[in-house]
Amino acid sequence: MKTLHILYYMARADFLERTRRYSFLIMLGLVIWLGYASTTGMIVLSVPPDYVGEINSPWVGALMTATVSLFLGWFGFYLVKGSVSRDYETGVGQIMATTPLSRPLYALGKWLSNFAVLGIMILILMVAGILMNLLVGKSTLDLWALVAPLLLISLPFMAIVAALAVLFETIGWLRGGLGNIVYFFMFIVLLVPNIESPVYLPLLDYAGFRLLSDSMIGAAKAAYPESKGGFNFTFGESITNPHIFRYEGIAWTSDVILPRLFFLLVALVIVMLAAVFFDRFNPSRVISVKKKAGKSSVSEPAISEAIPVAQVHLTPLDAAHTRFRFGALLIAELKLLLKGRR
Repeated sequence: MKTLHILYYMARADFLERTRRYSFLIMLGLVIWLGYASTTGMIVLSVPPDYVGEINSPWVGALMTATVSLFLGWFGFYLVKGSVSRDYETGVGQIMATTPLSRPLYALGKWLSNFAVLGIMILILMVAGILMNLLVGKSTLDLWALVAPLLLISLPFMAIVAALAVLFETIGWLRGGLGNIVYFFMFIVLLVPNIESPVYLPLLDYAGFRLLSDSMIGAAKAAYPESKGGFNFTFGESITNPHIFRYEGIAWTSDVILPRLFFLLVALVIVMLAAVFFDRFNPSRVISVKKKAGKSSVSEPAISEAIPVAQVHLTPLDAAHTRFRFGALLIAELKLLLKGRR
């Protein structure tokens, strides 16, 4: 019981600290915007070339789940990554090293905190899906049909993303910008085998794309036998005169649910692997960091008195350079992200 008590308070404290950061607010705003984009048709889920499901609870749930798998699965990693590094930088980790806190318990606490942050994002998209069904949908709300794919596909996947963030931080060479680049490409590469496989391999479908696409293709073929199958998830492109078919969702049998729950076990295995690599804030590493900091401070010239500086006047910018440019800001933030900067 004491172990669970420690685990709860450590995860809770870390979660509350994350929610006070600007990065969390930015990601929160992005997720709200994704919900809005899904509701207004900016994000389109379809079976090629122009077969689109009727807006009902199963279809909205599938749309929100695909949105989570792509955007949160890809970029949610960068939102939650950084907690362990922050403990190194702030010295909090060295305080923890003096306590009986074990390495597995520390890794579990960080994983639960990561998982809670990503879970909040899923909850927001869930609310957006309910509103979409009520405001735009042509049928009554079926709550289970809408939330089931988010609970059984998105949550296990986010558990893996949260665990990978902890693992990358406990491995020294993956903790910084290199780890960010590795995950960026790893996410794409690992999707390909299951999507391209001629048969469905549930234990490789960690993002749930194949499970969603197979159920949609079956529904489209039942309504339009001439449809060739496939799966499209497009952004910013609307389909003119789409062929509408009724989508009844995924049949949640034990053969479907058990592989999804298996990914929770995979996440726990990754967390335990992270505990193996975790050095528990080894004092020798802390000393080396302090020595480097000391050398850099010695090399800086001492300033004994203030140096007068001439008045400098900057050339005022015209209106074209003062307006907000979203694209330039996005590219600059992406460069900082890939370099492991704030």
